[in-house]
Amino acid sequence: MTVVSRLGRGTHWSSLFTLWIIALGSPGAVLAQEVGARAFLSASQVGVGRQFVLNVEVSGTQQLETDPVLPDMEEFAGFLSAGTSTSIQIVNGRTSMAITYQYRFQALQEGTFEIGPVSVTVGDRTARTEPVTLVVSDAPPPSPGPGAGAGAGDPAVAVSPEDLFVETNVSTTRVFENEPITVEYRIFTRVPVQTYTITTLPQATGFWSEELEQPTSPQTQQVIRDGSEYLTATIRRMVLFPTGPGTRTLDPMSVEAQVRVRDRRAFDAFADIFDFSSLMDRRLPVVVASQPVTVEVLPLPVEGRPASFAGHVGSLDVSTSLDSDAVETNEAVTLTVEYSGTGNLRTLVPPEIEFPVEFEAFPPEANDRISEGGGSLQGSRTWEYVLIPRAPGELRIPPVEASYFDPASGRYGSARSQPLEITVTGEGAGAVPTAVETLREEIRFIRIGTPRFRRTDGSLFSMGAFWVVLLLPLVAAGGALVLRRHRDRLEGDVAYARVRRARRMAKKRLARARGLASGDPREFHAEVAGALQGLLADKLNIAEAGLVREEAGRIAARRGVSAETLARLFACLDDCDRQRFAPAGADREPADKVLERAAAIMGDLARELSA
Repeated sequence: MTVVSRLGRGTHWSSLFTLWIIALGSPGAVLAQEVGARAFLSASQVGVGRQFVLNVEVSGTQQLETDPVLPDMEEFAGFLSAGTSTSIQIVNGRTSMAITYQYRFQALQEGTFEIGPVSVTVGDRTARTEPVTLVVSDAPPPSPGPGAGAGAGDPAVAVSPEDLFVETNVSTTRVFENEPITVEYRIFTRVPVQTYTITTLPQATGFWSEELEQPTSPQTQQVIRDGSEYLTATIRRMVLFPTGPGTRTLDPMSVEAQVRVRDRRAFDAFADIFDFSSLMDRRLPVVVASQPVTVEVLPLPVEGRPASFAGHVGSLDVSTSLDSDAVETNEAVTLTVEYSGTGNLRTLVPPEIEFPVEFEAFPPEANDRISEGGGSLQGSRTWEYVLIPRAPGELRIPPVEASYFDPASGRYGSARSQPLEITVTGEGAGAVPTAVETLREEIRFIRIGTPRFRRTDGSLFSMGAFWVVLLLPLVAAGGALVLRRHRDRLEGDVAYARVRRARRMAKKRLARARGLASGDPREFHAEVAGALQGLLADKLNIAEAGLVREEAGRIAARRGVSAETLARLFACLDDCDRQRFAPAGADREPADKVLERAAAIMGDLARELSA
């Protein structure tokens, strides 16, 4: 007798129970099996930017207390996701079992790389796999052999690099320092893409970056490229300002797309006759990446540089205004200085203005109105100074000057405002204060609150405190009785104890995660995921070690948990799994945001399960 079964995360436990009954019923069934581990790749050769799967198969067990420890692969691969599957084989009455961990990565760099041993711990034993070799090349991967079927080797083998790719478009590749560069990332496809996710954002090293607004649903259009028709859409737009001269490289951006392909491994003839297209389709996750782009950044010329130049590249206009040109002494007046034009306006610093000594000036407040325009950013940056004149007279505020470099003409320019006159009337205040603390010392506050009165006579029985003291022992005795019954039930009813303590235990684990926020990101995300899974398992009274997400989701839905809460829970768990294996240089969601998100999910989950 030969029975082979593979169980994924969504497999019902009744199937597993049935297989064990078959195994136990076999006269020669052997339940003990030596534990071993091996590692193998989905494909030994992949293209740059494409995905591959590292499989770690552990035989002799169906569950590990700790996940396998992977070698460092940051140099050439980026982590995408992880999954597991279990299997039981019964051959001639002999039973064997195994669990396989599947890690999806994206190849980042061309070359031949050795993936070191993977450490697997089972009980008090530690097994190590043999190293495997991966070849990353710009050439397309070899076609699967006869009978391999779609999806053999590389899971995205059914989609060629010409079917789906991402392209980086830049406005120019030769600019001056701090000159804007408009960058667009476009996706091109001639296969049906259902959804896509940006998995790796390019590192804008050496640039000041500004994200441009994108519509929620990108606009698509049909284009002809190299004789083929593509559907294309812009998925990200930004403006970059190089911060120094030299050669700069825009790193690739990676996208994982869910592609719908025809599965022709079975019933191919029936599909052609009856057009069972919807039944024969399946979704494949395909990872693609754009090519790096090199930008040459020229230094700003030294000849003709004004003394007031502070590094702005673009255009500038300067204007100043007062909210009043005639005030009394000690009456505040607001001076507004506005820089308008194009370029990286957010980096402009407040101008240094030599105010007359009769003015007390406070630090300015900045306000920005910046938007996209002309292949760059345009708008204005405004500062408001609060001035208090301490002496009367005709006072003059000097003009404000700002310089800039125009990349179109290759020359420097300057903008200058008009001087402002203000008339101050009244009597002088003597010495002019020089700081806010001096003003505070000049103010003396008085207490104007109404005093409180209380009666000195009255009966003891009319006082609330008397009855509180009298009834307190009875309340305490009743509370002690309720507490004793609660503790007895906690000791005798395991399910009740788990449900009652679930929220507290989850909060403790979340508190431990908060303490790990500044340390290793992998331990931090593992603790957050454990807090969420532990809360769900305790509230549903199921084993956390054997938690199957799909089955737990169905049980929770029957208990009244909304689909939206479950979707948020499983999305957060997937994000934690992804971050646990992400390389050190990958973008990560801030730890406080992860904790806030997990706490909100825990609160909603506990409330809905308690309803």
